[in-house]
Amino acid sequence: MATNPYINQKFKPQQDLVEDLSIEVIRSMGQDMVYVPRSLVNLDNIFGEDETSKFVKSFPIEMYIESVQGFEGAGDIISQIGIDIKDKVSLVVSRKRFENEVTSVVPTVLRPREGDLIFFPLSNTTFEINFVEHENPFYQVGKLYTYKLDCEVFTYSNEEIDTGDTRIDVLEDDRKGASGDIVIPLDPTGSTAGDNNTFSTLENLDNIFDFTDRDPFSEGNYG
Repeated sequence: MATNPYINQKFKPQQDLVEDLSIEVIRSMGQDMVYVPRSLVNLDNIFGEDETSKFVKSFPIEMYIESVQGFEGAGDIISQIGIDIKDKVSLVVSRKRFENEVTSVVPTVLRPREGDLIFFPLSNTTFEINFVEHENPFYQVGKLYTYKLDCEVFTYSNEEIDTGDTRIDVLEDDRKGASGDIVIPLDPTGSTAGDNNTFSTLENLDNIFDFTDRDPFSEGNYG
C-alpha cells in the first residue's frame, strides 16, 4: 500500500525550519567545544589502527550536552596503579554546522569520526569519540539534522599533538606519562594527581626504598 500522495513528508521548507530550530537550540543551550580530527600517519591495515597518528588541526564548534546532570560513566576510580578516570559524555552537533566549520576546510572529514577528539574548555577535559550515531533523531520530516557523539575521557598514547591551540597542545607537553597516561583536568595550582615530579626531585631515596635485602622473595639464606 502506497503512502498518501497528497502529504509530502519531505517538504524542503519544513525540513529547513526543523534544521534551523535544531541549530538554534544547540547554540542557545549548548557549550563551546573544540573538534580535533585524528590524522593517520602509518595505518596498519591488519589491525585497523595507527600507533603514530597525530592531531594537527582544531575547529571550534558548539555542541549540546545530553548528560546535563554531569558526566556519565564509572567516574573516578582509585585502582592499584592510581586514579582511573572513566567519565563519559554524550554530545549532539548539527550536521550543517559541522559541514560549514570542518568539512569545508578539510574535505576528507565528512562527519565526526571515531577516534577523533573533543576538547571541553569548561572542564578543561579532552574526550575521545567512541561512537557516532547518525540516525538520532530518526528522519524527522524525511531528513537527518544532527550527529550524536558518545565520548570517553581521552587516554594519551604517545600521539603527536600540535593543533596550535595551547589548551590542547599542553596535553602532550605536561601530561605525557603522568597519572598512567590518563588525561585529567589540572587543578587551580596547575598540577595533576601524579607524584612523578616529587619523586624525581628527591635527593635521598633511602628513607623510601629499602635496598638492604638481596633476595626478599626467596626463602633461602643468601646472607
